[in-house]
Amino acid sequence: MSIIKKIKQSVESATGLPFYYDTPQMLNVRLDRATYPCAMLHIVTSGALADDNGIMRERLNVEVLFTTTSSLDFDGVDVENNELDKMKEYAFKWLLSLISTRTGLRLVAINGTNRYYATDDAIYSAYGVNVTLEEIQGVTACDFEPGK
Repeated sequence: MSIIKKIKQSVESATGLPFYYDTPQMLNVRLDRATYPCAMLHIVTSGALADDNGIMRERLNVEVLFTTTSSLDFDGVDVENNELDKMKEYAFKWLLSLISTRTGLRLVAINGTNRYYATDDAIYSAYGVNVTLEEIQGVTACDFEPGK
């Protein structure tokens, strides 16, 4: 299973939220018809490999956004208290699930958080967590047949 599918499954099972994964442009379009609240992740274009004594694991830095709708005439304090606090709870549930359950992922680092107030096609606010994740299951030379 791909690392992206593991991220999707881990978010959905920890929070119960639908998870959207696409380009920023397509997410903007999808957000018009999305089920809120939701989680989203922009398509990952680069990553890294962790080599631990010949065991290769994929490692990604990603920012998962926990998103809800906002009114057009929002007040920053109201959004913080009413909307972003709940999105932060979803983010924390997900992060804690990575520590305590079998998701196939290891939380390497929490790199930071962001708050978003967007007025693209959909008006929403989001709490983003930037994390480094690594697959638990690695691949070794023994996983490949000689000559193939």
